[in-house]
Amino acid sequence: MLGPPTSELVAGLEAVVVAALLLGLGYLVADLVAGNRDLDEVTRWGLALAGICAVALVLMFVHMATAGWLFSHPATLRVGLAVAGLLLLVHRTRARRQRSHAHLWIAAGLVVASVAIWGSPVFRMMPLTATADTQLHNGWIDQLMAGDTTFGAALSGDVPNYYPWLFHSLGAITTTVTPGGTPYHSLAPLQLLQVAGAVLALFALGRALTARAMTGFGAALLGALSGGFGFVMLNGLDVVVDPRAGDGNAALNYQGDLLFSRSYNVGFHNLAPPFPRDLAFALLISFVLLLALRARNTNLWTEIAAGCCLGLVGLTGGETFLVGGALAVAVALFDSPKRWLSFVRIIGPALALYATWFVPLAINYSKLGGFVSITHIIPVSLPPLAILVSWGLTTPMALFGAFRYGARTTSDRQVRLLLLFVIAAGMLLMVSAVIPRLFGDAFDTLGRAHRYWPIFYLAVALVGALGFTQLLTILRDRSRTLGVVALAALTAIAWASPTVASVALPSKIGRYPVIEDAMLEDPANLLFNLRELGPGCTVAAPQDIAREVFSYTGFRLVLWTGNWFGANRARIRWADIYEHIGSEQQRIEDNKALVTAATGTNEEALLDRYGVDLVVLPSSVAGSNAFAGKTRLSANYGAEGYQIVKIRECAND
Repeated sequence: MLGPPTSELVAGLEAVVVAALLLGLGYLVADLVAGNRDLDEVTRWGLALAGICAVALVLMFVHMATAGWLFSHPATLRVGLAVAGLLLLVHRTRARRQRSHAHLWIAAGLVVASVAIWGSPVFRMMPLTATADTQLHNGWIDQLMAGDTTFGAALSGDVPNYYPWLFHSLGAITTTVTPGGTPYHSLAPLQLLQVAGAVLALFALGRALTARAMTGFGAALLGALSGGFGFVMLNGLDVVVDPRAGDGNAALNYQGDLLFSRSYNVGFHNLAPPFPRDLAFALLISFVLLLALRARNTNLWTEIAAGCCLGLVGLTGGETFLVGGALAVAVALFDSPKRWLSFVRIIGPALALYATWFVPLAINYSKLGGFVSITHIIPVSLPPLAILVSWGLTTPMALFGAFRYGARTTSDRQVRLLLLFVIAAGMLLMVSAVIPRLFGDAFDTLGRAHRYWPIFYLAVALVGALGFTQLLTILRDRSRTLGVVALAALTAIAWASPTVASVALPSKIGRYPVIEDAMLEDPANLLFNLRELGPGCTVAAPQDIAREVFSYTGFRLVLWTGNWFGANRARIRWADIYEHIGSEQQRIEDNKALVTAATGTNEEALLDRYGVDLVVLPSSVAGSNAFAGKTRLSANYGAEGYQIVKIRECAND
């Protein structure tokens, strides 16, 4: 495998290659599954992201069946992916495929535009970020690659999985084929893969609605590449890094636009870095694309394929699965001559795939006292004016589309699909606040409105694509020049805020020099040296560096706090978990005793209690007589010196 990139630019160029290869593999899978059905090349490319996620699903099943063997053997996985890709490529060359070259070039141009807009940080930041959520997800990916069947928590002990794992399975695959070989390196290709896949799916979906490339362009523009009108308020490059600051008032700096996170505009979920929720949004587009194909030709394949794609959504994001499920039920019951047959064909595969994660979750839910809330942050709540500003062109385009196409809901199945999508997304948005009241505060994450507004926006944006097509058609019929000017002006307005936010992100979100040094394999770097001692270690580390240790290595810790204080500092959802792995207060005391080399501490007893393999000592206590006779390795974390005490060889359970 190639060594780590030597600069941000090199990392970005390598990310382009890796993302293209993975998206190409996804296309080949979609092409294989579609077979000789009447699906052109644009549609097959539109299903490429779902295809690579299907690969991640199958490989996750193999990983679980082999007790964690697959992802922990990257060389074997790389060879397997290469062989599979070659076989699929050979299969593809044996049959003719319907092509639409002009539309393919438009799709390719949109992908290039998406990389230029949302991919800007990929070429200018290394890593893309190291915020709290990214640190958790990267650590979990590393746990899969260390041989865990499914990831658990940052703490030592037996903590069952409680988070959907498809994003992390895809992350493990991407990490395996990315130079540098850590989840932090794989953030860049994952970012490009998600963005390009979403754009291709939206373009194919728009074409499926009206059989016109202009609708595909409008769907991709409004659904993935459009921001709001907040750019007119700017005095310079900016992005709102923390919209929750000032009790949520920071989200109104630009009236809901230019938000780094919690945006009500689904397009801004393409801003780096990639998160599971962002991938779930992109997969939902693929699901709606398959439903649009079903509206054109309802048959066994389109319905089962749509159900399987909905299952992929469920294994990636909760609220997205709820909306997708509501849409599936509505389509089966209100847009099918054989309602219950369609219901079984779509919902059956979705629930079957979802059960592979949900059934173990339900069993552990019963064993471990249910869930506790791990959300201790205020939600982002935008007033109506801010919602309209953040949606930008989408609202007027959607109103025009509804005006022009509203009467066709009874005769046009594609228009009826969009109506059902708007209703399903709007219904879940309205009832989301009831979820915590019915199921308790432990489910408050599913009751946050800011998780549903982007999905509702997506549904409205597809209606907007119809209005976009009609408006440009009217203008073009009057004057071809007028049509071209209008297209250029609307595109420029849509791209303004995303471009500003993406360009501003590196200077606004901050850099992570210690993690960057580790990615560059600095031999004096603490995180790099720790990772080299793994995989599968358990570590006692000072709490001011514990989050970074977990995120860069996936090693389990005696205590994980970072900047998260109060009860349940490790953010584990299981209510009774500390009865099984040791109380949090005891862990606080024991970890402090170990990393401060406290006099009189029964070191062996504490090490055995948590199965500690490595202890990280600050330079202030590194000269103590604690852990006498153990191998020590000096390393730096920025300007601070540490010693890594090797208690025993690391061995993943």
